[in-house]
Amino acid sequence: MIDAWQQITAVGPAALREAALELHWAAQLVAAAGQTFVEERADDSHRSMQWHPGKRALVGVPFAGVYPFRVGVRPEDLTAVLLDASDGTLGALPLGGVTLDAAHEWLALGLATYLGSAPPEIRRPEYDMPAHIVGEGGRFAQGRDAERRAVARLYGTASSLLEDLASSRNDASTPICWPHHFDIATLITVDSEHEGDATRTIGVGMAPMGGGFESWYWYVTPWPYPDAAALPPLPGPGAWHTEGWTGAVLSSEMVTSTREAFRDPMVRKFLDVAVESARAVLGP
Repeated sequence: MIDAWQQITAVGPAALREAALELHWAAQLVAAAGQTFVEERADDSHRSMQWHPGKRALVGVPFAGVYPFRVGVRPEDLTAVLLDASDGTLGALPLGGVTLDAAHEWLALGLATYLGSAPPEIRRPEYDMPAHIVGEGGRFAQGRDAERRAVARLYGTASSLLEDLASSRNDASTPICWPHHFDIATLITVDSEHEGDATRTIGVGMAPMGGGFESWYWYVTPWPYPDAAALPPLPGPGAWHTEGWTGAVLSSEMVTSTREAFRDPMVRKFLDVAVESARAVLGP
């Protein structure tokens, strides 16, 4: 993991944030495919993504039609990919110098060839997105190799750590990257109703920005939010955040100010301690 943290911290926060924001817009191609071809789900997971270690990409939900496929985006070189049922690459489009409209046209034509049909109309998500030139019809930037490698490592590392946490429990979901806020997270269900709806949960994840933070951070959020005045001190790294939302946070500044060899253990300790603290504040 040391090499991963070296790449993540090799670029400044502003450059990393810009690369993450551009990737967020690129990932809307994946979300649009999910919205168009996958049956709608109440939790919005039909538009979500998972990290695919072999492809080093954020890959969407499979469409299980006659010819199954998935759409993904590879962060390290900002390339859109179209995958078949066995994750073989049917096509790839480097997005540097390309508009989002052109990327949608490429996807529609690629699917028409693969499915043997007329080009489908790709339905785009309608939620609000952070302002960016790509959202105004501009082109994705070319270059930015170091920044994109850093963002790829950030999501790959986050996925790996969250997989470790989720696999060690029987109450945690598979880590998913959500296209709206672009965080990657697992959800721990503490309690649920007889119908199966969760009533108390703990969200555990990494966000590239937002929520009052200019750079990436790790979070652990108990739900329903507890009384902020009654929160106990965290017995480890990180601190409680209570402005706009309530949760334990380990900021990028806290991680990068630590020696390289201790960054991975620091994040793991934060996740373990913060989850136990969140469970405690939710009550018996």
